[in-house]
Amino acid sequence: MKILILSFLLGVLGFSSNAAPLEQIAHQESYIVQPPEKMTLLANPIKDGVLKLSFGNVQSESLHVIIINSLGKKVFDSKRSLNKQTQVFDVSALASGIYFLRVNTDQSNFVKKLIVQ
Repeated sequence: MKILILSFLLGVLGFSSNAAPLEQIAHQESYIVQPPEKMTLLANPIKDGVLKLSFGNVQSESLHVIIINSLGKKVFDSKRSLNKQTQVFDVSALASGIYFLRVNTDQSNFVKKLIVQ
C-alpha cells in the first residue's frame, strides 16, 4: 500500500521514472566560454607613419590587416603571425586622409576608421 501511495504522489508531482541515469548526467559535455578578442588602435590619427594595434584576450595565431581608402581601393595589405600583444606596421607610404582599417584574426573581425595626417 505504501508503494502504491508513493507511486501515485510521484506521478502527481511530475516525477517520472524516465529520468536520466546518473552515468549519463556525469558524462555531459561542458563548454568554456572564452571572452571575445579585443583590438585597440593605439594612435588615431597617425602622425608618424606607424600603425600600432594592441590585442587583448588573444585566441588567434594569425593576423590580416587591410587598409582601404575612401574610394574602396585596397592600399595596404599585411599578413603575419599574432605572436605579440602589440603589433606595429609601417604605413608611411599612405597619403594623408581617412581610411578604413580592417583587421581579421582566426576568431574575430574588426573594422575601424583610420585617419592619417
